[in-house]
Formats: sequence, C-alpha cells, structure tokens
Amino acid sequence: MTLTAHCRIGTRFIRDAIADLSQGGLYLKTREPAREGTPVRVALALPHDDGPKFCTLVGCVARVDRDPRGRALGLGVSFDEAQTGLYDRTTLSAFIARVQPTLARV
Repeated sequence: MTLTAHCRIGTRFIRDAIADLSQGGLYLKTREPAREGTPVRVALALPHDDGPKFCTLVGCVARVDRDPRGRALGLGVSFDEAQTGLYDRTTLSAFIARVQPTLARV
C-alpha cells in the first residue's frame, strides 16, 4: 500500500510518499529541504472500505536524513497531539488498527 501525504512544511507545499506511519508521526520520502523543528501540516486520504477517510495532522520535523552530499532524502515528522483535532487522531488510530499487521512499512 502506498500513501501520499499533502504537506505544508514551513511555507512550502509538497506532495510525497509516506514510508512509515504511526500514531506519533510519519516518515516522508522527500527531497524537500527542511530543518528540525520546522512546523508541518499533513493531509492524508486513508483508504477505507466505504471510501477514503481524510485527516489533517499537525507537528514538526523531528529528523532530516541526508545523502553524503548533504541533499535531503527524507523527513521524520513528529505529530503534536495538542494541535491535532480529536477526529483526525481517531481517524488515524482506526486506520492503523485496521492495517496494523501490514503497516510495518507503508
């Protein structure tokens, strides 16, 4: 299963694949340059039997992975529960519980 995140990282808007997803955060496969601590807003369409469930998650860049030349390879994003609405947290939790056995790497 491939999930795509529509993100605002700082003031820039991107769309990239998610490599890992949990209740606490995600790993985004992106070449978008960002610094740790940069605010992130992520919009997801999570597959569900009766159509996609949408959620918006808020957090910040927790980790930046770079290649030997210093170019961005991916970002670890940590969600901030206090800034993410209950509906969005519940939607994400339900999705993770439903796909848990296959979610090791999305």
